[in-house]
Amino acid sequence: MTGSAPRRVVLVTHDASRTGAPMVALLVARCLVADGDRVRVVSRRRGPLLADFEAVAPTRLELLLGVRRRLWLVRSLRLVAWLVDVAAATATLARHRPDLVYLNTTASAIYLHPARWLRIPALLHVHESDANTDLFLDQARVMDLSAVRLVACSVSVQHDLMARTGRGDHEVLLLPSVPDGDRVRALSSGRPGTTADMEVPDATSGRAAGPVVGATGSVGLRKGTDLWLEVAATLHAAEETRSTRFVWVGELGDPDLAVPRSGVAFTGPRSNPYPEMARFDVATLPSRDDPFPLVVLESMLLGKPVVAFDVGSVREQVGDGGIVVPAGDVPAFAAAVRRLVLDADLREDLGATARARAEQHFSAASFAGRLRSVLDHAAGSSAQAPTTAARQARYR
Repeated sequence: MTGSAPRRVVLVTHDASRTGAPMVALLVARCLVADGDRVRVVSRRRGPLLADFEAVAPTRLELLLGVRRRLWLVRSLRLVAWLVDVAAATATLARHRPDLVYLNTTASAIYLHPARWLRIPALLHVHESDANTDLFLDQARVMDLSAVRLVACSVSVQHDLMARTGRGDHEVLLLPSVPDGDRVRALSSGRPGTTADMEVPDATSGRAAGPVVGATGSVGLRKGTDLWLEVAATLHAAEETRSTRFVWVGELGDPDLAVPRSGVAFTGPRSNPYPEMARFDVATLPSRDDPFPLVVLESMLLGKPVVAFDVGSVREQVGDGGIVVPAGDVPAFAAAVRRLVLDADLREDLGATARARAEQHFSAASFAGRLRSVLDHAAGSSAQAPTTAARQARYR
């Protein structure tokens, strides 16, 4: 922010898990601090990423966290829960009086109410598909986005927001999510937070261990774990691919799906999943719904060919660094995985292409530049908000 006063920014992340949107929030915090902005991070849930946020900027958990969570569990108390949520968000913004509140995902949309009352510019960075955006906005009781600066994580999300609001692409800004490449590569070596070697049962005893087909994310239907297991069963039924090992790294969200079996392993959550991901021969994304999954780009940075369903903007991510098949087409998915399992040269070629594509088109440096443009646009459109100088006068 050369030549301008530093902004005071409250950055709200819906949680502090090591998943896509919070990882993007961490990158946003780093970029803002590097630009000289004065950032405070508020997390709406606990999680292992809190320490990473704290290393970048002062970080706190949202007020009344335990109370609010208990209230939301009781259907008859949902209105009370909403009021307490609004009160917590209002207290946070009233205390810090930032120049901008940066809401990373619609799961933090509750802050739009006090931002409007306190006349603080709000920027909503949307990472969700349209159905999930509906869910979170309804829960927050946000009916009107007309005064909100909107940012989309992908082209598909941008189109959803344009259709929802009637705005053009110059009003719904595009800020594609990217991984922190240096961090991913450093952690994949296992130096910080080394994880134990994977123990993956062979598909059949007495055979040499075959290639590893991996997936990363929370086990569940949205992430397509059941479809992935069908792919594993298909490959294990064929003699030439029977020794292939399937490994799922991530939270065991649906324990009924996360059942180990011959040739299939679920590692559970990892504070550092990248050493396991670096051991994959093929990275897969079997999701039914994933607008712009960061794990695809992380896998590509690690030089892994990707097989994915054509959901969200995944095709835009993968390009010619993998194979994208029609959404939900399990036979096509299995055929693509089989092709890569049986052809080591193709795996190597696609992996190299994937790495080059991720480094060229989805770098942290490009993200930082786009973020600056987004914030400059937001500042230029805040006609009814007090100026930065006026706000800073109140801090003195």
